[in-house]
Amino acid sequence: MYKNKHELFEQVFQAILKSGENGVFQTEICKEFSLDSRDGSRLAGNLEKQSLISREKILNKGRWTYKLIVKKSAIAEYNRKPIQIDCVMGAPCFSCAYQHSCSSEDEASPYSPAKCVWLEEWIVGGFEKSYVKSEK
Repeated sequence: MYKNKHELFEQVFQAILKSGENGVFQTEICKEFSLDSRDGSRLAGNLEKQSLISREKILNKGRWTYKLIVKKSAIAEYNRKPIQIDCVMGAPCFSCAYQHSCSSEDEASPYSPAKCVWLEEWIVGGFEKSYVKSEK
């Protein structure tokens, strides 16, 4: 049994994802997860509303059912790697009082990354730290 609806939702999505571009019949998902047709239809409908899958009505073994196919955008989202923020940790821009005025597009502005002393010090300091580490 599943701990909650979210866990069931995730496991059903994983099963559809494993089926690849060919998709899987909704009736097969219902059998695999012991769902009645109404619950299976609601779950597939929720996945479709979230743009994770598409449903195609199809005749299978003399009965109408839906073929559930994962959308390519959902596959790309699922395969995305987590964002690494280590490289910007400590950057002065995030706490800068002039952040709202800073622009790399406005060359006349006194506040730009190209003219920022704090940003330059942070970058040079980062290079110095990495240089010291590489010498050890």
